[in-house]
Amino acid sequence: MEQTRSWLSVLRDPGTQARLRIVSGLVLFVYVLSHFINHSLGLWSLDVMELVGEYFRLFWRFLPFSILLYGAFLTHMTFVLLHIYKRRTLRMSNRERLQIILGLAIPFLMILHILATRMAHELYGVNDSYASVVLATWVQSPFSGIINMIGLVVVWVHGCIGLHSWLKLKNWYQGLWPAVSLVSATLIPLLAITGFISAGREIEILSRSGEWLEAFYENLNLPETGLFEAITGGTLSFRYGFALLLVAVLGLRLVRYIRNKRNSQVEINYMDGPVIRHPAGATLLEISRINDVPHASVCGGRGRCSTCRVRIVHSDQTLPEPDQGEQKVLNRINAKTDMRLACQLVPAGKMKIVRLLPADAAMKDLGAISVQSSGVEQVVAVLFADIRGFTAYSESKLPFDVVYLVNQFSRAMGSAIEDAGGQVDKFLGDGLMALFGVNSSPYEGCRAALEAAGKMQDALDALNSRLANDLDEPLRVGIGIHAGPVVLGDMGYGASRGLTAIGDTVNTASRLEAATKEQGVTLCISANVAEFAKANFALDTKREISLRGKKQKLPIY
Repeated sequence: MEQTRSWLSVLRDPGTQARLRIVSGLVLFVYVLSHFINHSLGLWSLDVMELVGEYFRLFWRFLPFSILLYGAFLTHMTFVLLHIYKRRTLRMSNRERLQIILGLAIPFLMILHILATRMAHELYGVNDSYASVVLATWVQSPFSGIINMIGLVVVWVHGCIGLHSWLKLKNWYQGLWPAVSLVSATLIPLLAITGFISAGREIEILSRSGEWLEAFYENLNLPETGLFEAITGGTLSFRYGFALLLVAVLGLRLVRYIRNKRNSQVEINYMDGPVIRHPAGATLLEISRINDVPHASVCGGRGRCSTCRVRIVHSDQTLPEPDQGEQKVLNRINAKTDMRLACQLVPAGKMKIVRLLPADAAMKDLGAISVQSSGVEQVVAVLFADIRGFTAYSESKLPFDVVYLVNQFSRAMGSAIEDAGGQVDKFLGDGLMALFGVNSSPYEGCRAALEAAGKMQDALDALNSRLANDLDEPLRVGIGIHAGPVVLGDMGYGASRGLTAIGDTVNTASRLEAATKEQGVTLCISANVAEFAKANFALDTKREISLRGKKQKLPIY
């Protein structure tokens, strides 16, 4: 009994269910792929199609593989119906809607083919060769052939959508999928259909010979009675039964909806949006969708990506702990305890939340998403640099020359910063802002910032040497570096959105860069940077200066 309960608890785990759905889908996809490959051999000849088809039949009718195949079918359909029941809303993306509709259409379309082949063979001893299927669906009942081909294409498209949904979160696939989808979604079914048509034309010619037909039916071993009635009755019974099962699932959804409307309400306060009241029981992502609140979800709400994540600002109820699947995703992005996946969190009571990614977040954004992008306070080193005397230079040069010089400067300085382990936050015309220590300690960040300052001066010397004939005088740069707490976050709008830092530390670094003019030096470093970096500078370089907006003087080097 305990072992049974243990198995049930494992099967209830969303992560286990997702893996079973994927594995069962892959088994079915391979089965359909083998059919399509066999169909495409009809372009060669009916005999080759028949020969290879015999090996495929032996493979899939070997008892262990038969159990695997039909077990995968039952598992996959069970999870489809379970998915429909568990959803609190039928509002979904067009891709999700198409996949579900195609998935539900498959049993209705393919049951006739299954009964006319596997059941006829197992129960009535029929030799259901590929030739018999082509003859039945091309010559004797073309309408059944059309339904059969539509069914195979529906299965293929459903499988391709599912395969893409599974693989699109994997880095190696993102650069390959346009070519992969072009081949898999078009070329393979096209070859299969044309191969079937070619085999159909060949068997149509053969069927005009009475001698060939006689030998063919003798080998087919059709029973005198009972087979066609069993196929017709079985097809209708299955279709009616599956339709009733689907209606039952939708009926249970209706019962749950009515029950939930009578239950307590939850209140979701979107800090950058509306306040929503909704019956308890739905996930946060479902509540967003039902109430038309834009909410990112690349994986469709299956808990496989982190784009729907939110920060819980306040909750008047204790929230359920993340399950194993959700915790795995949260660990992957180093999420803090106040961060949850909206597709897995079932709210209770009153909550105040922040959606951490824009509603239009897509696959291309996933690679750039980090824990800092959702907003954290962190100690980093901030560097500002600016070309000295650039205004006077630009007034005497053609626009092309100005743009060329800025691009050369930006490339040289940006390369030096990245070589030292920093990242350019933004270019500011004739200047730039860079961050150090975003993914490391303050010590490492400040050491990297100091190294970058040296590399930037070396790069500037090399640039001056290269452009000596084009410059009236060598370029000079002013650099200010300060370290302290900043707010790191994914900020901005549309294409300009990106990871940046704001706060007093940023303002101070900018003013230190401006102070290089007043001090007549190239570099101003705050004492904070020296302390974090454990660097010793000559005492005669230490000064205390006044900065705009600061009451106390700032010690610098």
